[in-house]
Amino acid sequence: MKGRFLVDSNVLIYATLRNDARYARACKVLAARHLPGRQMYISTQNLAEMYPSLTGPKNQPADSPAMARAKIAAIANLDCCTVLPVTRLVVEKALELCEQHAVTKQRYLDLQLVALMMLEGIPEIVTENAADFASLPGIRVINPFR
Repeated sequence: MKGRFLVDSNVLIYATLRNDARYARACKVLAARHLPGRQMYISTQNLAEMYPSLTGPKNQPADSPAMARAKIAAIANLDCCTVLPVTRLVVEKALELCEQHAVTKQRYLDLQLVALMMLEGIPEIVTENAADFASLPGIRVINPFR
């Protein structure tokens, strides 16, 4: 990771799951925000996406609503990290990208993150789901779990 980077929901989730094999690497990603020349970003979309995963069947045992809320709040309040909102401009850019790339259904959410990154000048995304972003021009994808 160099310079400005956005951290995807899956990395944020793993950084809250101490018993997950990906926990240490996810925490290392979050710690990179303290390195010189690095700027870490999270979207409000990423924070919202954490809740269903933390409280749902993919996380066993599932977190209670209170525990999930506490974890999300801890991520949202990390020092040296900027939380960016999903604005009307982001939605408009995402829809434009969807039309350009013939994207439909749930994949819209990936392009919403890409739109935010483009508008904010963030060239890198750190995610386990590298294939979801690999075909999009101007975005560098880093999978910290390989």
